[in-house]
Amino acid sequence: MPAVVGKLEGRGNGKKTVIVNATDVGKALKRPGEYLTKYCAVELGTISTYDKAQGQGGLTGWHETPMLQEKTNKFIKEWVLCARCNLPETSMELNKRRDIVFDCKACGNHYVADMTHKLATYIVNNPPDPKGGIIQGGGAVGKGKSKEERRAAKLAKQRSNGSDAAAPTAAAEEEDEEEDEEATNVPASELKDRDIGTFATAADADDDEDEEWSVDTSAKAVAERLKLQESAYNKVEAAAQAASDRRNAEEEGLDEFELQKRKVSEQVKAALEKAEEEADDDKEKISLGVKGLMAIAEEHDLQPLDLFGFFFDGVLDANALVTLKANTKLLQKLYKATPNKKKTQKFLLVQVEALVGRVPELMKKTPSILKYFYDNDLLDDEETLFAWHDKVSKKKLGRAVREAATPFITWLKEADDESSEEESDEEQ
Repeated sequence: MPAVVGKLEGRGNGKKTVIVNATDVGKALKRPGEYLTKYCAVELGTISTYDKAQGQGGLTGWHETPMLQEKTNKFIKEWVLCARCNLPETSMELNKRRDIVFDCKACGNHYVADMTHKLATYIVNNPPDPKGGIIQGGGAVGKGKSKEERRAAKLAKQRSNGSDAAAPTAAAEEEDEEEDEEATNVPASELKDRDIGTFATAADADDDEDEEWSVDTSAKAVAERLKLQESAYNKVEAAAQAASDRRNAEEEGLDEFELQKRKVSEQVKAALEKAEEEADDDKEKISLGVKGLMAIAEEHDLQPLDLFGFFFDGVLDANALVTLKANTKLLQKLYKATPNKKKTQKFLLVQVEALVGRVPELMKKTPSILKYFYDNDLLDDEETLFAWHDKVSKKKLGRAVREAATPFITWLKEADDESSEEESDEEQ
């Protein structure tokens, strides 16, 4: 297997890591490169994209190559090696219950994958195909055969079993009727691939030309038609908005990755604004805000740490302190949901730096912003704060933010010293 090659790109809020040889590594492991990229994203708590044309995976933020290799080794252990013989001779497929099943060619072990892992959800929605790629949207094997081909296969099977093959069985005919019925129930997204006459039946051609047609004018029928028209209009409007966003992104020099980040940030901001408008009190506002963020996290497969990042990017501006104080309870719930508190606090410090860099007028308010997080137990690890402040940053922004934070750090150290002296006096 080739070693993973990572490439750091972008700067500021546009940082991203490209797994240059994701496809090559995937081929060596007999797994799609998309699976490896998605696994790394889940493990690192970030968002992934995949460029099929280049065979490259993308992750938000900067992640060093050794870390990517470590996650790749973990992916191999969990999703490539056989659980019994520990050999990379497994194939992967979905059973009728849509469970991911591994089949080891070396020892014959047949077992189900860990379906609680987030990668399992992605695989179920994008199952592997026989050629080593994936079926986007969860296509099912065998759906490409025509009705005639399926009927011929059934007849051949009947002949091999010695049964009468002169005509399809009643069960086969009934199944064909069900398939005919299913063929007419096609999603709107697939209608563009169908000929206009596909859904016409033979009986339609024999209809009486003199038959009178009428339109249902009842209130219910009118309401249904209006509903359909509104739905169609919303789809057209959404498509036009998407095209407009792409044009604006191209003008601003943003790639698809940056456009997706902006979209999620706007969704987070809209969810909190909606909670503010619809809530009658603070308790309901928090509840609605949490539900809104959970829906966004589920839609984009985000972790609580990701939501913190999008909150900083999409919600906070020059009035950051006011906005933070208005959302304290919500942020505390989000913080409580993070599995690694120390990692979260380090991440918050990085976000504070990025926020001050994006909104320069907040530089002088850096001590107040840090004290807000400290007072509300979102940055309560003093060792983490001291280590961050003492670290010599290579970037001009990092040095400036640390210098601006000095009054807060000095106050924190003095308060810590006074506390230590009081404890010493009590012991004596």
